[in-house]
Amino acid sequence: MFKGIDDGYNLIRKSIKVFNRHPKFIIPLLYTWLIYASVILYLGYFFHWENYTFGGIFFINLGVIFLFAFLLSFSCSILLENIQQLESGKSISLRKSFYHTLRYNIIKIIPLVIVWTIIWFIILIIQIIIATLFHRREEERKIFTLKNAAKTLAGYQKFSFLRVSFYALKKGIRMVIFLILPCIAWENFSLPMAVKKGITIFRIHFSEFITGFTLTWFAAIIIFLPPSMLFVLSDESGVIFPDIVWIITIIYISIAWSYSIYLEQMFAAELYLWHMKWEEQIKKEKMSGSPLSKIKDIKKPSILDEVSELLEK
Repeated sequence: MFKGIDDGYNLIRKSIKVFNRHPKFIIPLLYTWLIYASVILYLGYFFHWENYTFGGIFFINLGVIFLFAFLLSFSCSILLENIQQLESGKSISLRKSFYHTLRYNIIKIIPLVIVWTIIWFIILIIQIIIATLFHRREEERKIFTLKNAAKTLAGYQKFSFLRVSFYALKKGIRMVIFLILPCIAWENFSLPMAVKKGITIFRIHFSEFITGFTLTWFAAIIIFLPPSMLFVLSDESGVIFPDIVWIITIIYISIAWSYSIYLEQMFAAELYLWHMKWEEQIKKEKMSGSPLSKIKDIKKPSILDEVSELLEK
């Protein structure tokens, strides 16, 4: 257990070092956030929901979830292509990563996105039903202000175990998706094979996965602490901040959100690299008749070292 915690911590630490050396890795996620923020604010403050029937609202929400799942998968695929370039001894090119994802990966990503969308939507429906049963209604629609926009984009709400539980469930599913994507981006697996391998890695390295899950969650809490403090001061203490403060806060939230997603995908990517290295060692040992190693006996790969793991693969 404690070995898994240490391994998970080291993988997160290395992910942070990679960002410090290659900050361009976060650019695709920033573009994703811009689209996400535009859609969320439009639907939350300007879209006339009252003009639509239940069926219309149903399909609009389903479409929005599909859009978000697709954008996340697409941008993370670009990130993984960047890692592949780095790990193959090549120079990093966002343009080439975008082109490769668009030409080769998207065909396999879309079915995965559809499955993710269905699961995400079912979880949302269950969350709404449970909230209704317990008479926990969402707050009434507010007028658009920069402060309200910042709170919406930060996902700032009153604490409840229901929200935390469903957030954890959606985060866990998202990180499993992030384990499946390297199978597509790096090994060109078919979708069934990619799903099988991603779930296998999740199952075999469960302690490392849970540690990464917990640490990335804790990191997100720390990252979003400054805007949360502003919201508390504004709501509870009645402090009035000028609009420029909320504009800066929104910019900060865009970086914080993108970086938190980046940490999740980078953790999954390095865990996947470690699993690949272990698989190669097992194959050699089976051929030679040597005792099979455990993954903890294999040196963890690092995207920052001089060893091109994917080039060797």
